[in-house]
Amino acid sequence: MEKNQETIDGLLACLDEAIFDRDRRNESLDGQYKLENGHVLSRDYSEYMRRRKNIGGKFREEALDCQRKLDELCRRIRKAQPALADLDAEHVNRRGRFPRNIALGKLHVRYENLDFSVPKIFRFPFERPMYICDDRREVLLHKVLLRLLYALPVDRQEYYIFDPMGLGKTVNRFNSLFSMEKLFPRKKVMITASELKAVLKDVTEYIRDLQSNVFRLDMDCMDWDSYNRRLYSQGQSEKMLPYKVFLFTAVPDGMDQDCFDMFRTLIVHGRQCGLLVLFSFNRAILDAEEGKMRKTELELRDCIAQSRQLHRVFAEEGKEEGYSRLTVTNVGERFPDDRRLSVMLEEIKYAAEECSGKGNSIDEIMNAGELFDCNSADGLTIPIGCGASGNSRLDLKIGDETPHYLVGGATGSGKSSLLHTLILSACSRYSPEELRLYLLDFKEGVEFCQYADPVLSHAALVATEADTEYGVTVLEHLVREKERRYTLFKEKRCKNIQGYRQADPTEKMPRILVIIDEFQVLFADAEKAQTIATMEMLAKQGRACGIHLILATQSLKGLDFSTLGAQFGGRIALRCPAEDSKLFLGGITSNNEAAADLKVPVAILNTSQGAVSGNIKFAFPWAGENDISRRIALIAGRCHRENIHTRTRIFEGQTLPVRPVLPEETGDGGLHLYLGEKMDYSAEAFVLTLRPKMGNHVLFCGHDDILKKSLLYSVILSGEASPLCEEILYIGDMPEMIPEEIRGKTECLPSTAEFVSRYKDRVYEKRTIVILDNCNLTKETGYQPVMYGTPSEGAAFIQDFVENANKNGCYLIAFYEGKNRIKSCGIPKEEFNYRIGYAVNGDEKNDLLGSNALSSAPVKKNRAFAVDNLDLYAWFRPYSQE
Repeated sequence: MEKNQETIDGLLACLDEAIFDRDRRNESLDGQYKLENGHVLSRDYSEYMRRRKNIGGKFREEALDCQRKLDELCRRIRKAQPALADLDAEHVNRRGRFPRNIALGKLHVRYENLDFSVPKIFRFPFERPMYICDDRREVLLHKVLLRLLYALPVDRQEYYIFDPMGLGKTVNRFNSLFSMEKLFPRKKVMITASELKAVLKDVTEYIRDLQSNVFRLDMDCMDWDSYNRRLYSQGQSEKMLPYKVFLFTAVPDGMDQDCFDMFRTLIVHGRQCGLLVLFSFNRAILDAEEGKMRKTELELRDCIAQSRQLHRVFAEEGKEEGYSRLTVTNVGERFPDDRRLSVMLEEIKYAAEECSGKGNSIDEIMNAGELFDCNSADGLTIPIGCGASGNSRLDLKIGDETPHYLVGGATGSGKSSLLHTLILSACSRYSPEELRLYLLDFKEGVEFCQYADPVLSHAALVATEADTEYGVTVLEHLVREKERRYTLFKEKRCKNIQGYRQADPTEKMPRILVIIDEFQVLFADAEKAQTIATMEMLAKQGRACGIHLILATQSLKGLDFSTLGAQFGGRIALRCPAEDSKLFLGGITSNNEAAADLKVPVAILNTSQGAVSGNIKFAFPWAGENDISRRIALIAGRCHRENIHTRTRIFEGQTLPVRPVLPEETGDGGLHLYLGEKMDYSAEAFVLTLRPKMGNHVLFCGHDDILKKSLLYSVILSGEASPLCEEILYIGDMPEMIPEEIRGKTECLPSTAEFVSRYKDRVYEKRTIVILDNCNLTKETGYQPVMYGTPSEGAAFIQDFVENANKNGCYLIAFYEGKNRIKSCGIPKEEFNYRIGYAVNGDEKNDLLGSNALSSAPVKKNRAFAVDNLDLYAWFRPYSQE
């Protein structure tokens, strides 16, 4: 079975192999050490258990790695293609890119205490046509159609249905879409041979043209898939070929010989030309006696032989073969009920309508002059759409009169596309010397990440998958920038940015545009009141110094926006419920429900405190991935030609920062441990400095093996780079966690008992970092944090090392899985001035702090905190292990 770790099947195969390999190695080990009675000789027992632990450790590492990759892959898949019953407007494919895979159904995976499910994935485009041989399988056909409608680009899919006997009964659940010519070019079910013949003649000519004039060997584009992917990579998605789905019932009923011959052509050329043929067939033809039906029977049998049974392709039950340990079974998806299905089909219709009438293109909206031809001293004027006539341009004016805007719209309303249009339009008109952007995305990084790679020159910050803690530090940074600007104003004896620019036209002070998507996340923590106060102060005082806020959200329901809302005189509402319309356009008392009747891509601009008479309707262009990347490239090219250099901070909330090259250490300021990146706007390195004073030990506590490995890696690399460290001792039963390439100063010992035995008389000969990895001091040396009576030799040695190591230039670094483990292993927690927590729950977090003052919330993924003498010292993100 394939072991490609980029696929679900491959990762399951790797997990299965890891289990099998563990069992095989354990069996081999038992064969070496166990007697016939199943016992191990006492003299061999320690070595036997050590090797067994090593086998278990290696397995845990491999299994956790597989499961982590599975989780990440499943999250990416389900983000775009959730279960059918969970599909929503946001999952309609408006990106213009065809998926590499189609998700349908689940795989249920079990083995001992393992029990989880993953999406079942099929390569797209499908390799072969499919047939239905049982009417009871119709619901599976409906599942396939629904998945394709959502997963394929909504403007690049077409459906043709021929049902002469059933008159469309097979697909009557989808008949509300038949009016959409973009999706159903015939706008009805075909029932006569003449209707079918016209379509098949067209598609036959289409196939001939593709093969003769479009597919080219010299461009390595000999089929629909490679041709489309080349166009997409070149930014020409508007030229991509559609995927055509043909459904025939009871073939060859209702067909004459010409139609049947062309049907067979579709069967042969479907995969190459982006055609999927789904059909059922008349069984009576296959059972015909010798005679005039013989030729048709043979041809039909040949079509069936070139196809696969639909229910066997998308198996919804039965066991998957090929696994030696895992039990993997197919599980079908639940098809939405009729009420939910009708809503989903309406979402498809809206999306198809958007694509068939998007109004002005993004280039037409932005083609108001040369790049960077505007000055921001008196404010910003940003084209964002066209007026009701379709010929007039609508500009968003940001300045003294309307300094800040609120943008709101329900899922699928086009809010993200409007924000993209605003960003790209602003950056096309104003150079980075006139305008700087701070982009914060609290919606899992799906939107603003496009400005991180390649980088948008105007962006001072692109924060994808941002969280509350980081967002607050950005607000604090902007407050400091506001104060810095006011200081400059005083020096120039002016009151605002206009006066400053006039006083010295050569001095550049760009406007700052802060765009925060799903901003309500900022108000979700215990410091909500302080965060609102900070943002309100920034909104009030930012106007004069050229700092402008644009906040976006799907809904204001349940959000206390009343005091802050007064600062947002500009309101933009997209399609949303009536109650949200009132909140977005001016407050609940405005009674402005106009946005409830909007259709995508139309929005309402209001700068008149929500008065209905102040509503201005406009259509905005749809900003696709190609539009964004192309515009970013144009901007970057202009900056290069004008020698404009900028710096962009990238914050990817759920990924670990890249480890920098460590600076050359002199040892003058202590032993520096470079552990990660501070969780604030500065993103400076988080460095723990150890000095020769009592208690300068470090205790790490956490449950995430990936973060543990990264932090262990950081400690060792820091020790390797420091002249104050002459030796590193790793004590634990998992030395394989330390890569060979960084073991220059590192010696590995299996236990603290071995440490005592070998170093009791020479432990201070070198300046040493001693790393304990889940070592049980009580069990191995008899040590207890508080000892009564005469301690054992090992316990006395440990006690002396804990108390006197620092003054001898030695440091103790301990890694433990949790507070219970720390306690049971006899770790003297109070002797560690520095404590690092990661992937711990609220109780463990407060236990490390020695206080219950913090919230009981667990530490978030990929986050860590440091404690200095029981005071919260800093939040940081550990470096990536690579």
